[in-house]
Amino acid sequence: MPQLAASLCLIALLLAGATGAHADGLEQARRGFAQRIYEDSKADINTEAPQPMLRAVVVLRVRLNEFGHWAAEVMRENDVEPELTRKALASVEHLGVASDVSASLAEQLHREGFVEVWLFQNDGRFALKTLALPQRGL
Repeated sequence: MPQLAASLCLIALLLAGATGAHADGLEQARRGFAQRIYEDSKADINTEAPQPMLRAVVVLRVRLNEFGHWAAEVMRENDVEPELTRKALASVEHLGVASDVSASLAEQLHREGFVEVWLFQNDGRFALKTLALPQRGL
């Protein structure tokens, strides 16, 4: 009996810890996604205020695919420099599995997703609108 109680207590602690790590809302998931992009693409990230005239703006709809991996589709791209669109898409594809979201949020992210904007500087570095500082004045 004491062993059963200890096992149940351990399971409860594990479940409580697991649910605490899940994003519980779409906005929180978007911020978590943006932070993961920043961590994963450090060399390509602009952490300063974006310049007044950006080199390019790429808009992607980000979703979870049927395997739970981050995926994106282009909503607005830079026709002049398609490599910047490819760079934005690659930053999403490189993330892989979204392990920090609950099952219900994962379903919502699969169905609806969210829109994120890549703000490209002249040097090719980017910021995501969700985490970007306000743009520098003219």
